[in-house]
Amino acid sequence: MVVAAVLTLVSTTAYNIVQGGARDDTVAWWVPDWDYKKATELAKEFEQQHPGLKVELVQTTGDTVANRTSVALDSGNAPDVITESLARVRSYVSKGQLTDVKDLYGRSMPVSDFAPGLVNSLTFDGGTYAVPYRWATNALIYNPRLFKAAGIDSPPRTWAEFERDAKLLTKGDVVGTAWPMQGDPNDLTLRFLDFAISDGTKIENGAPRFTKKSVEAALKLVGGSVREGWAGKSSFELDNTGIRELFLQGRVAMYPAGVFDVDTAVQQGAPVATALLPGPDGPGTAQGVGWGYIIPKAARHKDGAKQLVEFLGRPQNMADLTVTFPARTSASKGAKFTTPERRPYAEQLAEHSIPAPNDPRWTDTVQAVHDKIQEVALGRVTPAKAATQIQALAR
Repeated sequence: MVVAAVLTLVSTTAYNIVQGGARDDTVAWWVPDWDYKKATELAKEFEQQHPGLKVELVQTTGDTVANRTSVALDSGNAPDVITESLARVRSYVSKGQLTDVKDLYGRSMPVSDFAPGLVNSLTFDGGTYAVPYRWATNALIYNPRLFKAAGIDSPPRTWAEFERDAKLLTKGDVVGTAWPMQGDPNDLTLRFLDFAISDGTKIENGAPRFTKKSVEAALKLVGGSVREGWAGKSSFELDNTGIRELFLQGRVAMYPAGVFDVDTAVQQGAPVATALLPGPDGPGTAQGVGWGYIIPKAARHKDGAKQLVEFLGRPQNMADLTVTFPARTSASKGAKFTTPERRPYAEQLAEHSIPAPNDPRWTDTVQAVHDKIQEVALGRVTPAKAATQIQALAR
């Protein structure tokens, strides 16, 4: 923790020196490491199209961007543009730290071209405070060879089929499915919440509004499957990476996960196919999560920052920068987004997804909800009792 604090202080101090001497024509953009190489190319293209402006890139990482952004916004010594997780935008807005970018949306960047509900989830009291560029969700990943060996012709479309197929697939050292009960608690609660939303839970003002029926059903599906044995009991020791490794080894037959897991399986030549997330009676609803561009209220060059964000928000630039899916529908037509394995993800995002909760109060309850799911899986509490407890936590 001390090392992290020192690194943050050093990087922020270094940035302050650069910012203090910044030229009036320089737009400072904080970019995560996974985007840095392509962002460098886009910055050069932007400078060519805007001869009076220069872009200065500062590299962040997934582990440090939240802390660095918070320190910069709290201090008032911030860059002009930050690539940041959309889940944290509401928190920054509540402190009055972001610039309204509503004027960037219009004919060249229509709200209707973004994923359903996405721009609305970033709009508060009439202002819109981010431009999304990267969007992703979970769908169902499965092993077609194991399905064929078990006599299953197609992936499950409903919860009943999911349970039936998982039981048929659980044999020897193969389990029907598994859940990430270790690692980041968000990974488990995200899957749980997908199922609850599919059965009646709503997201209102950035927070889940649970119904007891939907929570109990989701708990039975996740926790109950482990207790009953058609999901691996090894789930108690697995995180996302662990489940993926077992899938690649042919020991987990199917599970809800993101497109990175699919890409890994394709790259390694493992048998993999994908489908929409099952719901109670048909396709389920998944949560969309992503990243976007914010302009701090303390930005020195807001006009240049808006020009850069408008440029980055163009469909082709979104498509070039993201490795999941672009936030704009018109940017998703490229070959890398339309492979057979990715098509169900595109359909899930476009037709069966909503933005994930972004209220900080929900974030504060994630660990407690995660623990309740584990208690159900361990048989320490019934799904009905845990559902009542989770409803109380979320109020």
